[in-house]
Amino acid sequence: MDLKKVLSLFGELIKARQTILLLYTGVLSYLITVFGLVMEINWFNLLHLAISLYLAVSGTTVLNMYIDRDIDAIMERTKDRPLPSGKVTTSTVLIVGIVLTVSGVVLAFLTLNLVTAIIIFLGFFFDVVVYSILLKRRTKYSIIFGGIAGGLPAWAGRTAILGSLDWVGFLFLIFILAWIPVHILTIALIPKNFKGYKDAGIPMWPVVSSEKQTMRVIAIGAFLSSVALYEVAQILDVNAIVRIIWGVCCVIIIILVVKNLIKPSNKLTFLIFKIASLYMIIGFLLVLIGVILQ
Repeated sequence: MDLKKVLSLFGELIKARQTILLLYTGVLSYLITVFGLVMEINWFNLLHLAISLYLAVSGTTVLNMYIDRDIDAIMERTKDRPLPSGKVTTSTVLIVGIVLTVSGVVLAFLTLNLVTAIIIFLGFFFDVVVYSILLKRRTKYSIIFGGIAGGLPAWAGRTAILGSLDWVGFLFLIFILAWIPVHILTIALIPKNFKGYKDAGIPMWPVVSSEKQTMRVIAIGAFLSSVALYEVAQILDVNAIVRIIWGVCCVIIIILVVKNLIKPSNKLTFLIFKIASLYMIIGFLLVLIGVILQ
């Protein structure tokens, strides 16, 4: 197998886009904190944070691939992933997952402050142990713990500078935790994915609850995530124009999810799914720009 194929396979295993998105939240949170405190960027510290997060998040994702291999083989959306498609062996995936995760967590404990290292470890713990192993196959509420895991890299970016927990870091966590249903449940509502979850016996919201209730959860998530990041902008005294722009973004996504709640549409559900990641990316970027311009 040539290098290009190996890198492509590795990218599939770590869900490269998802990993980069979580790394992005950690790095942007770090930069928001630096500029908010009017500090010089410690590039070595930032590099250690980025590498630790990348390794830990990648390893956690690979371990989830290992745990979910039987589910992935059933679902149409996931049946072509490396394990169910036979592109790689289970033992290889398990070893790679363990090595990446341990490397990321150990590097964090060696190079970052204790609070940040613990947060990075908890990201693995909530995602693999609590979410994937204990709850994913048992309850629809598992996504809450998956959301906590998704929000911890952003909090780690904040604590890498502060060395302690604060309200802004917690709001970053809430922003992503509330954003998760907007992203995940819209995927689950798409008919072919709904069938996949049902066939695999995964109690996602649309499978065990009504479509209407699922839409309500998505709408609540969009509202709470908007409020959480707007509160961050208020606390950090972000530039007023930037706050207005973020407010417009919030109104747009809330209108979309409420419209879909009132009159459900597969087309609109898919649109919300497509713009959800952009919504998160823009949110962090606007806060950073707003802090720089304050």
